[in-house]
Amino acid sequence: MKHLIITVIGQDRPGLVETLSDTVYHNHGNWLSSSLSKLAGQFTGILQVEVADQYVSVLSKALKQLDALQVQIVEEETQALPTSAIHHLLVTGNDRSGIVKDVTTKLNQLGINIHKLKTHTDSAPNWGYPIFSARFQLELPGDLSIEYVQEELETIADDLTIDIDDN
Repeated sequence: MKHLIITVIGQDRPGLVETLSDTVYHNHGNWLSSSLSKLAGQFTGILQVEVADQYVSVLSKALKQLDALQVQIVEEETQALPTSAIHHLLVTGNDRSGIVKDVTTKLNQLGINIHKLKTHTDSAPNWGYPIFSARFQLELPGDLSIEYVQEELETIADDLTIDIDDN
C-alpha cells in the first residue's frame, strides 16, 4: 500500500468535498486524514490517502482530471524518524506584520520542527484592534527542555502571550 499526500486548490463551490471523496473512493483509495479550508473564496486542502500500488496511477489521473482544481500528489516517504516530544504552543497578541516570521525563526533556531500550524485573526471590539492567534503543534528534540523553549519564545516581543502545553 502507498500513502499519497494530495494538495488541492480551486474556486470554492458546493459539492467539492463530495467530488473529491467520490473520486478517491471510486479509484480504490482510502481517505485517511485531511485538512480542508475556504480561504479568500478558494477551496484549499491537503489529504492523506492510502491506495494499493496498482491503483496509484489510476487515482492520480482521476484526481488531476477534476474540473477547476489544481492538484499535486506526492508519495509519502516512510522512514524511521527519531522519537521526539510533541507540545502545543499558543501565541496570541495584537495583530501585526511579522508575528509568524518571528516565531518560526526562533523555533528553527532551536531546532524545533513544526508539525501543525493554524492561524487566525479575530476582531476585538472592546480593544479597538484585531487579535492574532497561532496554534502550533511542535516536535521538540529529546534534549531540549520545554522551559528553555518558553524562555526563548518570550524574548520575541513584549506584546505576545506564549502558552505551551506539555502534552
